[in-house]
Amino acid sequence: MAEPINVFSLIDEADQDMVKAAIEGAYQQAGPSTRHTASPAQAKLEEESDTGGLEPGESLKLTPFEGLIGVDPSVYRQIEAAVNSGKQHLMFYGPPGTGKTTLARWLAGVLNGRNWTLITGSADWSSQDIIGGYQPMAGGTVKFFPGVLLRDFDRPLIIDELNRCDIDKVIGPLFTVLSGQSTTLPYRLDAGDADSPQYTILPTAKPDVAEHEYAPSTAWRLIATINSIDKASLYQMSYALSRRFAWIYVDAPSDTATFIQDYLEKVKGQEARTIGGTSPLALIWSAINAVRLIGAAPVIDAINALEGLAPGVDLLVTPEGDAQIAHLDVFDLYFLPLLDGILQHEAEAIAAGVIAALGLAEDASEALRLKRRLQSVAV
Repeated sequence: MAEPINVFSLIDEADQDMVKAAIEGAYQQAGPSTRHTASPAQAKLEEESDTGGLEPGESLKLTPFEGLIGVDPSVYRQIEAAVNSGKQHLMFYGPPGTGKTTLARWLAGVLNGRNWTLITGSADWSSQDIIGGYQPMAGGTVKFFPGVLLRDFDRPLIIDELNRCDIDKVIGPLFTVLSGQSTTLPYRLDAGDADSPQYTILPTAKPDVAEHEYAPSTAWRLIATINSIDKASLYQMSYALSRRFAWIYVDAPSDTATFIQDYLEKVKGQEARTIGGTSPLALIWSAINAVRLIGAAPVIDAINALEGLAPGVDLLVTPEGDAQIAHLDVFDLYFLPLLDGILQHEAEAIAAGVIAALGLAEDASEALRLKRRLQSVAV
């Protein structure tokens, strides 16, 4: 049976004292925060429970990830070159839906097995969330609590959609660490003692760290992703920080028709056959890419939705009747939201491409509706 939840009004001092006592008791029950500077015993336990990872000194050799179709071979070559040349931190950037997050997760697993952490960028982040900072304690005191990076300083940290946060403000204290030097934080081991040592972040592993030091394991690295479509309107990364990363561009597939055929064969298990240049989704995708590059993720969502909207539909021929309507529905569902802010003439070009791909008459009600929808997201 669940215990009742205490409710405090905070109107009088007695209630305020009860809240302070409850908070202090919770901290004591939780015990000290995890340092993630692993002891030899902890490291051995993690190694035994892990599913793999790159051995120290071992060169990285990648084979294309089976779960990602359409990723250019240059992406794998550049990952290998960056890691094997000693570049610690990697940035995957490119259009939305190209598999950047999947690549980051897969690479972290290749490098360090199951032991990695993933967080998604937010405009609400502060340095305290990532690095750490003082938090109030019972009795009016404060204490330093590490952020997610220092708590998980023994494994790769994936920061998805990094440019959704104020990057320099959030991880600015890491500038010197990322360039191989120690940095001292403006927080003390004992916040009330001016002579207490300040917390220090070390750039490399250290066998016996002091209580005020945080040292990464050899497995720690930053792997981040950025949608290039967002970077003009969201927070920018300064040159000082960007040069700490190896930047790897993950492009949309150049041959949309081949991608769809490969996906249908390898994932959906359909028989191999020649497209003949008539795959409507491929033509729609190409029309969109001429205006704004998007990756394969929304196309895959569209294929899955079409299977439900029009069971048995042949995705490699020009649709008719209900199949045309189904294609327009998935356009509204998965492509239209990605086109917000396009120009009026770009909306007209995409509309013309979709109409041709689906074999619609220019004056058909469905074609007119499509044009109105596209004009509604244009500027």
